[in-house]
Amino acid sequence: MAGQSALLNDLKERGLRVTPQRAIILEAIEGLSGHITAEDIFGVVKEVNSYISLATVYRTLELLKELGLITESNMGTSTTHYALKTHGTHHHSVCRACGKTMDLPNSMFEPMVERLQSEFNFVADANHMVIMGWCECCRPEHTHEQDN
Repeated sequence: MAGQSALLNDLKERGLRVTPQRAIILEAIEGLSGHITAEDIFGVVKEVNSYISLATVYRTLELLKELGLITESNMGTSTTHYALKTHGTHHHSVCRACGKTMDLPNSMFEPMVERLQSEFNFVADANHMVIMGWCECCRPEHTHEQDN
C-alpha cells in the first residue's frame, strides 16, 4: 500500500495488530495538524466509519502515548490535546483569560532540564510543556504595579 501511514508502519514494526478501525484512527491523526483533541479525531473518523466509538479513539490515543508516538498536554482547557512526536519538542504559553497561545523555543527550557539533571539527578520529561499565565493585554492590574 503506497500511502500507508507512518504510525501504522510503526505499530506493525513493533508487532502490534492493526485493525481496520485503528488504521482509520491513525490516518485521521496524521491528517489533522498541530494540537488535536480526541473529539477532533472522532469527528473525522465517524465520517469514514460511523461504528467506531469515541472510546476506541481514546484507547488508540493511550496506546500511541504509551509507545511514545504522541505527546499529551493540557492547553489551559479541560480538554486534553495531542500532538505527533514528529511535531518536535516544543512548548507553549497559554493566556488564562483569552486563551491565546504562543509557541516557545525549546532553548528557553534546556537550561532548566540540564540543571534538574545535574543538581537533582532528575531526568525531566520536558518535550511539550505548557506555561499558564496572562498575555500582555489580559494580565491582571496588580502585575503592572510589580513591573515598576
